Amino acid sequence: MILDITPPHLIDWDTPGVRKYSVPFTMDGTWGRVRMPLYVAVGPKPGKTVVAIGSTHGDEYEGPVAYKNLINEFDINRLAAGRLIIVPVFNVPAFQVAQRQSPLDGVNMNRAFPGDPQGTISSRMAYFMTTQILERADIVIDIHSAGAPMEVFRTMSFHQVHDPELFQQFRETAMLFGTPFTMIYTSDMGTGLLTEEAEKMGKITIGSELGYGASTDRDGVRWAYEGTLNVMRHHGLIDEPVEDLTLPAYGPQRLVSAVNIDNWITAPISGITEPLKYVGEFVRKGEPVTRIHNFDRWDEPGETLCADQDGYVLARKFKAATTQGEVVMVIAQEIP
Repeated sequence: MILDITPPHLIDWDTPGVRKYSVPFTMDGTWGRVRMPLYVAVGPKPGKTVVAIGSTHGDEYEGPVAYKNLINEFDINRLAAGRLIIVPVFNVPAFQVAQRQSPLDGVNMNRAFPGDPQGTISSRMAYFMTTQILERADIVIDIHSAGAPMEVFRTMSFHQVHDPELFQQFRETAMLFGTPFTMIYTSDMGTGLLTEEAEKMGKITIGSELGYGASTDRDGVRWAYEGTLNVMRHHGLIDEPVEDLTLPAYGPQRLVSAVNIDNWITAPISGITEPLKYVGEFVRKGEPVTRIHNFDRWDEPGETLCADQDGYVLARKFKAATTQGEVVMVIAQEIP
């Protein structure tokens, strides 16, 4: 049981062995402290540092469950070199109330980077992550799922990068997880992302969408857990062969791109969304893919929306109640 808190300046990042910490962040307006869990495992020889993070958003559970299991099951004698840093639950306040934003300051942690040591608690936690953890990393794994509102076909992800060598490193690392899709996505989704900050720092940076509906997806937990071990194998932390983590039920691994947000299908009216295609399904341009029903006009047919390109259904609106302007479906194109 972890009873004590450990101020950041007392964290031992370098001595071989395993340490578990509760890192304190003082709440704004009270004397209380948020405790952020931190696991540090250091091998007997120098090597790369892998950082693994769960629950940047508080309603996403595959990362926290996978990394809690990994912390409690990993044998330090397997660590041949390098360092593993795990934050199983990063946004602790949001996690405690099962919502996307922190209830303490209303901040989306994945828009708070690089953070500010003089800002609100989310900004101060982001600053600690940037300066104390990401700075030490070579490879950053930020495990997400779609939370409550969306369903995304299981995918690892990374930003569009134009350096061919860096692109290949991102692709190789993401494919180690065995998910059916690996998605190339765009920075146009917002600013202040954890992954965006890590990329600016020159780190190999991988994200994910491993579940939906604010549940705990069994396959998503497996991909987060075993995929992180595969990353450690690939980058020399564990002296073991990489394992094949693909699941036959999902088909072959595909690299897909969804970088143009203008092609994402948004709701023209408010109502109840009826998906007409499954996530992962291939569709053709002009094919009906989703329908929105206005029940104030129950005697009229719903508003049918069609694919504007050939591709695979990457994501669909999971929560049926829909507000005008919300994304109801994303179609991604396969990349050779």
